[in-house]
Amino acid sequence: MLFLVGNIVAQGLAAISGLLLARWLSVSDYAIYSVIFTVMGAITVLTKGGVHLGFTSILGRTWPDMTRAAQAVQSVLHIRHVLSIFILPPVLLISAALLLQNGAQIFVVIVLLCLLVIFWWADMRTKVVDQILYFAHQTTRIQMLDTALSALRLLTIPALYVGGYLNVLSAVLLAALIAILRIQPILAWIHKLLPAGTHTIQPNDLAEMKVGVRRQMPVEIFYVFQGQIVLFVLSYFATSTDVAGYGALSRITQLLLPFQAFMYAFCVPIFARSTGKQGTLLLGLVSLASLPGILLVCVAALQPGMLLWLIGPNYADLQQETVIAAAVAAFSSAAGTAWSLVAHKGLVRWSWLQIPIGLIWCVIASLTFNLGTITGALLLQGGFSIGLIIAATIDFMRQSCTNAI
Repeated sequence: MLFLVGNIVAQGLAAISGLLLARWLSVSDYAIYSVIFTVMGAITVLTKGGVHLGFTSILGRTWPDMTRAAQAVQSVLHIRHVLSIFILPPVLLISAALLLQNGAQIFVVIVLLCLLVIFWWADMRTKVVDQILYFAHQTTRIQMLDTALSALRLLTIPALYVGGYLNVLSAVLLAALIAILRIQPILAWIHKLLPAGTHTIQPNDLAEMKVGVRRQMPVEIFYVFQGQIVLFVLSYFATSTDVAGYGALSRITQLLLPFQAFMYAFCVPIFARSTGKQGTLLLGLVSLASLPGILLVCVAALQPGMLLWLIGPNYADLQQETVIAAAVAAFSSAAGTAWSLVAHKGLVRWSWLQIPIGLIWCVIASLTFNLGTITGALLLQGGFSIGLIIAATIDFMRQSCTNAI
């Protein structure tokens, strides 16, 4: 329960921090920050690239053999570094192009790219390997650390604003510093568990993790593609003001994150343990998890000014876009919940369908909507959830038919 509360609080603090940045950064700065924020998420996803699947599987089979855990850590770090050699250069090049397109000066671009590399370094040090702490039942410790760091970030943002130092460089620097501050506690806790000394990489561990990379990397790349393609069409067919507006509206929809964290923690265990009437249970749980999104849509439709106040006067004219953003967020949340419930049953055979369906959607959206507007970009983003729903439905129906036979 403490872990759940900590997760909800951490998500809530992160959402508030994002709203403050949207409200206090200039429109031009926030457009640049929106690009960097998306790229940070892309770096984490792509450098994991499915390697975490094999790592978790190895820990699950060999736990609590700490020597094997230490060997698995060496393997996961090796593969993540190899992935980074191929992934980081193109990601940085694309980031530079998007930053320049959104009006960033050369000096600012160079500094931001350096901060992205620092963020990558910090991410490599703690992410994935922290799974060991979850296996050691130290989840509460991790969550309290992340909650404390989220609170520190939230307190620092107003201080920078009051002191006149809040801009895109200081905002990204703060994000990198928060990632760095996570390193020492995580590594100290891990080192207390693992035996001292040098541990060799096991070929079997490498082979298993590579299998996870081959299976998951296409889906991970497409997941990142979804966010990048929206920024691309806005950056090249609209203005930096539209990019900032899109990013600011995304911050409003992140108000759903604490509710999603709670509902996932509540719904997933119930559905994972279920054995009968799963179709009815699935619909019921998805409907229940969709209530916060529906409430957000109602508020956006009836009182859009209330939500726009959260991100400041720079975006006060985006009333229609606020309703669309809320509807897209509600739809995406419902689709994500449905897929997550089915996936935690181990039903992910047809997840790859998200890729062709998403590509088809890109073509349809380009022919149907004006992608050079915030509305068109939001609709493009929302349509990617169609693939999630179709993949989850096929996987669930296939399993239901198999059980019936």
